[in-house]
Amino acid sequence: MRIGELMNKVFVIAIALLVLVAPASGFASGTSETVLRYRGEYTFGHEVRSFCPAINSQCYWVGANTGSAVHAALKKLTTRPGTAPYTPVCVVIEGRIDRDSERTGFAADYAGLFSVTRVFGHCDETDIVTQGDLQHHRWLLERINDEVIDSDALGGMIPELDFGERMTVSGNTGCNRYSGQARLREEFFVVERMISTRRACPPQNMDLERTFQQVLGSESVISIGDDRQLILKSEQAVLRFRLFDWRQ
Repeated sequence: MRIGELMNKVFVIAIALLVLVAPASGFASGTSETVLRYRGEYTFGHEVRSFCPAINSQCYWVGANTGSAVHAALKKLTTRPGTAPYTPVCVVIEGRIDRDSERTGFAADYAGLFSVTRVFGHCDETDIVTQGDLQHHRWLLERINDEVIDSDALGGMIPELDFGERMTVSGNTGCNRYSGQARLREEFFVVERMISTRRACPPQNMDLERTFQQVLGSESVISIGDDRQLILKSEQAVLRFRLFDWRQ
């Protein structure tokens, strides 16, 4: 067996192991999840306190584990001028989904309970990036600093970020295939436990790969523009990606 073929098989096995161990480090495990950031619709009324994350098709009852100050902040978001009672409003919040605990009363009609730990604001008033904004999307590198990526010069190997379940990320670096575990902390983004193949490439590909891995491997400021452009700003470089999902 050729060394290159052996390395590719090892890489595939490593990706499978990465997916299996991901829940142990803070992401969804079982039916109740850890604290994550969500974008979705919150509805408030006399008999309704529900949140429907954009990342899935289910809705949850905002339960008693949500503090009174947080409840008040959520209620305030539903009182925009001209907003009728029981009108869903798009909000960005942080919290935990609980599908295990017993649900009674109005909560029994929902898929689970949702404990809100932090309110960022209306969707159109905050730039905070959520896990749901990234998962199941693919971005191709368009610029590094102010330099446009030349696909032809790279032999078509354009660095990419391809997000899967539980914020696993994979793609190519401009030379080799890689995978890792993406993390969000406040406005920062990082890819941990990154592994990659070890194929030799032309110098321009290797130089790009080195910068790409440095940015992903250290905390960078992440943002998504109105044009769905993903931006990572770090001390090493500024990477700008364009959304290019497998299914357009």
